[in-house]
Amino acid sequence: MKKEWKVLTMTAMSLVLLAGCAGTPDTGGTAKSTDKGNSSGSQTATGLDWSKTSDPSLKGQEINVLWAVSKGAESPRVAMVKKFTEQTGIKVNIMGVDYNSLYSKITLSAMSNSADLDVVEMDTIWAGQFYKGNLAEDLSNVIPKDVQSKMTPSSLGSVTYDGHLVAMPWYSGTKHFYWNKDLLAKAGIDHAPKTWDEFREASKKLTGNGIYASGWSWKQSEALITDYVSLVYGFGGQFFDANGKPSFNKGGALEALKYMVDILNKDKTVDPASLQWSEEDVTRAFSAGKLAMISAWEGHYPDLNDPTKSNVVDKTDVGLMPGQGNVVSSAVTGSEGLALMKSSKHKQAALAFLKWIGERDYQLDEFKMEGQYPVLQSLYKDPELLAADTTKTVGKISEQYNYGHDRPNAPGYVNWSDILAADLHQALLGQKTPEDALNEAAQKIEKAIADSTSK
Repeated sequence: MKKEWKVLTMTAMSLVLLAGCAGTPDTGGTAKSTDKGNSSGSQTATGLDWSKTSDPSLKGQEINVLWAVSKGAESPRVAMVKKFTEQTGIKVNIMGVDYNSLYSKITLSAMSNSADLDVVEMDTIWAGQFYKGNLAEDLSNVIPKDVQSKMTPSSLGSVTYDGHLVAMPWYSGTKHFYWNKDLLAKAGIDHAPKTWDEFREASKKLTGNGIYASGWSWKQSEALITDYVSLVYGFGGQFFDANGKPSFNKGGALEALKYMVDILNKDKTVDPASLQWSEEDVTRAFSAGKLAMISAWEGHYPDLNDPTKSNVVDKTDVGLMPGQGNVVSSAVTGSEGLALMKSSKHKQAALAFLKWIGERDYQLDEFKMEGQYPVLQSLYKDPELLAADTTKTVGKISEQYNYGHDRPNAPGYVNWSDILAADLHQALLGQKTPEDALNEAAQKIEKAIADSTSK
C-alpha cells in the first residue's frame, strides 16, 4: 500500500462483521501457500479453468474492473487495457475511483449483493477481509503453481492470507532505503548504513547545520505502522506468535519501538516534524536536501534527478533497508493485487483478464507507463525493461523484494492498525513508555480478537 490509509466509515467497517470472526492472525511474514494444487490448470470446484482463458466463446463478454485511477479517462492504463480487448474480444469497463473511495465501493457492492463488479483492486492489508468476508474467489488452485513460482515473493505474499491466494499479484512494492551521497561523504561516511546500529551512529554525524539525519512519516496513521513493521522484522521481532497471540510487545518488536523513540527524543537526529509528516512530506524534505536518509516506496526516480522537482539531482542513491543482528534487511511490503469477485457473472472472462495482467507484455507496459514494478521475476533481467530503466535503479529496487514483510492482513487488521498507531504515536510523543504503549495495544488487540471470535 503506497497511499496513506484513511479511517474507514461505519459502512466500510461492516465488512469485518461480514467476515464472521477474525480467525488466526497472519504473522506478517512472507505468506506461503499450503494448498496442494496442480500446475495443469485443470478445472476447480469454483468452475474456473485457467486452461480455458483463451476460449473463443468469451469473445463479446463484458467485465467491470474497479481500479484506483488517478487520471480518469486520461490514465495510461485505459490504453493498456484496450490491448486486452483487441486480443480477446472481451470488453473491459474501468470503473475508476480515487483510492480512498475504493474500499467502501467494494463493500457496498458486496452488501447489496450486486454483480456490478467483476475484478477489484485489493490492497495488501485487505487479503484476510476479502477471504473471510467471502468477497473474492480463492485462486490458490486456479492460478497454476508454476505461474505463481515466477512471481516475486513480495507480490505473492501480499495477496495471500492463511495459505489462500486471494488475488492475482498486480505489482511489486516495498519500502526502500534512500540516502544523500553528498551529505554522507561530507560527514566522512563512505557507505550507506547496513545495520540499524550503523544508522544510529551515522545519524549523529549527519545532524546539524539545518540538516537532520532522517525524517519519517510518523504521524498517527497507517504510514507510521508501515515504518514500524520494517523495523520490527529488522530487529528480529514479529507481530503474532504461533498461537495467534500478539507478540509485538516483546523481543525485537519492543526493541524497534525503543530505537524509534531514542533516535527521535534522545539522539535528536530525526526531524521532529516527522510526528506530523505523511510519506509525501518526507519525500519533499529529502528532495529539498534537508534530510540525509529516508525510508520510502519505489518510484521516486526519475523525479529525484529532475531539476524542476529536486534540489538533490544526481546526489542520491537507493538500496537495501538496514537489518540488525542476523537480519540482512527488512522492509514492509506494499504490493497489491486484483481480486475476482465471488458475485461476478463473468468469472471466466474475468480470469482471462487476470491472466493477462500477470503476463510479460502488460507488466512491461505498466513499468514503462505507470512506473509500477513487475511481479514477474524474469522481467528484472529483461533487456527491454532494463533499457527503459534510465535511472539504472531496477536491480537495487528488486533486491529488496527478497526481504519484504507483510502487515498482519487478517480480517481485523483495520481495527488493530488504528489501535496500534495511537499507542505508537503516544510513545513517540513521550506520553507512554515503549513497554506501556505496546502492552496496552496488545491487550486491546487481543480483546478485539476474542470479541470477534465469540460472535
